[in-house]
Amino acid sequence: MTIKATTKNFIQLVDIKDFRFEGDCSNIDYGNIASDCNSKTISLLEAISHISLNIASLTFGCEDKKERLGQLSSVISDLAELAIATNKISQIAAFLSGAQGSNHG
Repeated sequence: MTIKATTKNFIQLVDIKDFRFEGDCSNIDYGNIASDCNSKTISLLEAISHISLNIASLTFGCEDKKERLGQLSSVISDLAELAIATNKISQIAAFLSGAQGSNHG
């Protein structure tokens, strides 16, 4: 019996070419990719924090705001998944930048 691998979420699709195994990757600036993804991860986490604070303030309101809370909760979940993906790219790119530098240094 053969088990087929399946892709079930966005994070599984996130990948970056590895110069050690995938031919010519000279057009990829791993250091800049790592830096860019790191700053995007930080921005996403700040957005998550801001939305979380808004949810906290909504819970103190007198009106029934279940729908709005549900929407914000979904946004937080999506942003968290994007932050995980950008962090994954940042970590891989930082590693490859160091490996590339040590191979050519």
